[in-house]
Amino acid sequence: MSVIISEVPERGAQPATEAFLAGGGELGARLRAMDWAATPLGPAGAWPTALKTLVAVMLGARQPMFVAWGPERTMLYNDGYATICGARHPAALGRRFREVWFDILDDVEPILERAFAGEGTHMDDIALLMHRNGYPEETRFSFSYTPVRDDTGAVAGMFCACTETTGRVMAERRQEFRLGLEARLRELAEPRAVMATAAAALAAHLGCDRAGYAEVHPDGQHFTVEGEWCGPGVPSLAGQQRLEDYDPALIAELRAGRTIAVADARDDPLTVGRSTAASFRAAAVRAAVTVPLVKAGRFAASLFVHRAAPRRWTQEDLVLVQEVAERTWGAVGRARAEAALRASEARWRGLFARMQEGFALCELVRDAAGRPVDFRYLEVNAAWEHLTGLPAGRVIGRLAREVIPGLEPYWVETYARVIETGEPAHVEYRVAALDRWFEVLAYRTEPGRFAALFLNVTDRKRAEARQALLTREVEHRAKNALAVVQSVLRLTRAEDLPTYVRAVEGRVSALSRAQSLLADDHSGGAELRELLAGELAPFLAGQRVELHGPPVLLPAVAAQPVAMAVHELATNAVKHGALSVPGGRLAVRWEVPDGQPPRLRLHWAEAGGPAVTGPPPRRGFGGRVLDGTVRGQLGGTVALDWQATGLVCRLDLPLGAGMG
Repeated sequence: MSVIISEVPERGAQPATEAFLAGGGELGARLRAMDWAATPLGPAGAWPTALKTLVAVMLGARQPMFVAWGPERTMLYNDGYATICGARHPAALGRRFREVWFDILDDVEPILERAFAGEGTHMDDIALLMHRNGYPEETRFSFSYTPVRDDTGAVAGMFCACTETTGRVMAERRQEFRLGLEARLRELAEPRAVMATAAAALAAHLGCDRAGYAEVHPDGQHFTVEGEWCGPGVPSLAGQQRLEDYDPALIAELRAGRTIAVADARDDPLTVGRSTAASFRAAAVRAAVTVPLVKAGRFAASLFVHRAAPRRWTQEDLVLVQEVAERTWGAVGRARAEAALRASEARWRGLFARMQEGFALCELVRDAAGRPVDFRYLEVNAAWEHLTGLPAGRVIGRLAREVIPGLEPYWVETYARVIETGEPAHVEYRVAALDRWFEVLAYRTEPGRFAALFLNVTDRKRAEARQALLTREVEHRAKNALAVVQSVLRLTRAEDLPTYVRAVEGRVSALSRAQSLLADDHSGGAELRELLAGELAPFLAGQRVELHGPPVLLPAVAAQPVAMAVHELATNAVKHGALSVPGGRLAVRWEVPDGQPPRLRLHWAEAGGPAVTGPPPRRGFGGRVLDGTVRGQLGGTVALDWQATGLVCRLDLPLGAGMG
């Protein structure tokens, strides 16, 4: 049955004036203007009381409602329900239910028929694929179908109060999609995976056949589709393409940053009669959305979705695609930045691990008053462990003064100054607890933190100390040499001048040989007895000397320091002790006790010289040299006993390869 609806009654028809049709907005007016006599319901005045009552309730309500009445299931509805009808309104008024909702009959007709059989139905959520606006769209509703009985008790119709929840459900679904996509993108570290994941997720959510992310080259003439998802049988667009292959008008829209939405490429102004139409056909595209990303004034990238069938894109669809485009841009940028950071960190880590300099990253620690009191190790490299002898596992996360008890305040003061001023510091200082010298370059890395590059310069500092000692020794020996020569001249006795000259020359030659001994490297070591005899010979002028002890080969590193020590003892004896008078006596004894590592114990005892009243009032350079050679260079000990009969000196020093 075909019904023609107009705003006014047809000629000859009488407008309905019944009170139950009062009000009701647009639908109230249409109901009153309708020629109901031409419908299965008949004139409105003759309608059953139950129907009149329902229509009055329906017109007075804002909630969407409709009534299906009689064997034909004729439809009446209010303004709220007109929105649900979409493009089928107003033609749906007075039509049979199955003619109006032919596209969803499989879902709703069984429910309708149960109502006419006397069984009511309530549904909180039902999904229906409707074509109410000329295109398929997913819709969601909550409703109740209630049977309505006439005066005889028979079911004459059905009353429905319903609410469309499509907007709410879709909004919730979009939000769930956004959150899920954000979480998935956050886990990805590779830019292409970000693009492909975003494209696949968006295509699945919108029910599209293809989606992809394209980046425009810096030349502005080419673009590359890197991240793409395609449904079964859909050709891929991945790879490099030229912008000039697309219509200039379309590219101009994209360069301007405007989103392009094509519902049907066969009738859209941007495609019909243009070069883009061929591209759409080749790619099997009927509907598409392309969102350009213009960054810093440049068309930099785009996100697109394609369908092989026409589709009317909603504003919500366009907003979602735009959001995903921006999220993808951000996630790709983040992934690239993180990749660059990982590569940079890998290079830095390689350098960090291979560098010969020790490296430590630390943070300054302050007390409650804000004063710097310590620093904490955050990271150290392998070279730092080697140079300090401290394993990283015992250092990282701990305070420096826990790691190195007794650490000098100098280090905290220096690092605090670096942090507070921002000025780097280049220093050399000794860590007594480690017995090592370090050259350190410290610089501030961020507020409260600093980094330090370390070199262990202990060997150099010791060499410099030895050099300084030798320099002073040369000066001292020059003075002592004069004193020794004077003593030799004074103590030498001869019957005549030639004999006197020969004696003096011999002793001076012996002194020269001892000086040569001190200057030699002694790479093969030196026999102790020979060293003692050669060192003492220049100083003797008839005095009695006793040398007693086992054969001992002094290591190369010990020969010269021992010779220097003996020379100082002999020089002192010539100036003030047993070798200063003809009747003086000297006994030198030594031993190497059992045990490891081996040690040399040497006993020097003078007698027959001038009376000794006690230690000298001040320590002379000779004493400092003795202490520096035995203690400083050899790692041994020196004990001086100023007895009344003469000086007694005891030396105890290691004979190991590394000495002290």
